[in-house]
Order: sequence, then C-alpha cells, then structure tokens
Amino acid sequence: MASQADLIVCYIDKLTAYAQSRLADKDLAADAVQEAVTKAVKASANLREEDKLLPWLYTILRNTIADLTKKQAREIATDHVPETAAAVSEESDQVCECFKPLIGTLPSDYGQVIQAVDLDEEPRERVADRLGITVTNLNVKIHRAREKLREAIESSCNMCAKHGCLNCTCH
Repeated sequence: MASQADLIVCYIDKLTAYAQSRLADKDLAADAVQEAVTKAVKASANLREEDKLLPWLYTILRNTIADLTKKQAREIATDHVPETAAAVSEESDQVCECFKPLIGTLPSDYGQVIQAVDLDEEPRERVADRLGITVTNLNVKIHRAREKLREAIESSCNMCAKHGCLNCTCH
C-alpha cells in the first residue's frame, strides 16, 4: 500500500494544471504547488480517508495561492511608495518632496495613516490604538492609502513616479 506522501506526489500534474489555471506566472504556480505539497506531506498523517485526499489537496493549494497572491500584491504596493526619510538619508538619491502635498488630497484617514506609519514611522500598534481600530484593519487601510497615493503620484508626476520619485524632475 502506498503512503499518503506517495499518493500526494501522484497528483502533482493535476495540482500544477490547477495552479497554472489560476496564476498567469508559471514560476509562481510552481512555487504554489511546491509549498502546498510540502504542507500536505507534513500534515498527511492527520488525513484518515484516502478518497478525501484530492479535495483536501485542492483546498491546501487554493489557500496557498491566495496567500501568495496577497503577498505579491503587498510587495507590489510597497514597491511604489516613496521611501521613508530614514531610508533616503542612507542613500545618495533623494526622494522628491512632490508627494507630500498629494497626501492632503487623499481621504483624511488615508493621509493620517501614511503620515503616521510611513513618514513619522510610528509603531502600527500605537497608530491603530489612536484610531480605535485593530492592527489588521490598519494594515488594510495602509495598503489602500498607499495605492491611492501611488495613483496620485503617477497622475501628478508622470515619468518621475515610474522611477520611484528619486532625483525627481517634476515641479
């Protein structure tokens, strides 16, 4: 009788096809399958019924894809936000100041969280307490605020925004 780990490996092709149907990036799909299979093999001793193996694997893969997609979205969002003053002082490039007036054009709560978290570098727990929200809610608000700021920078600064507002030439 084959072990559950061996059975999991038998489903690699099906899992890969599923991941590739959900993700445009084949490398990301392969990473998702690898991570899901690793999780499944570690937890396979807990699965008692072989007929439930494939649906269980799809559930693990679906959750893994969701986690990787969220992680990728966070990385993309933070790549487009101007660097904090502390990080810039360590580099020779200087962040353009043109983004600061744009903070005032954002909804007030978005402007507050960008100012507090990104510019003033306050701990997220303290900001969440002051706003009367959870840290999780604050993280969502920060993500949305950064996205709105990125959109405002791109519409205001055009080419400079595409280069991260370093050594900016916009006025």
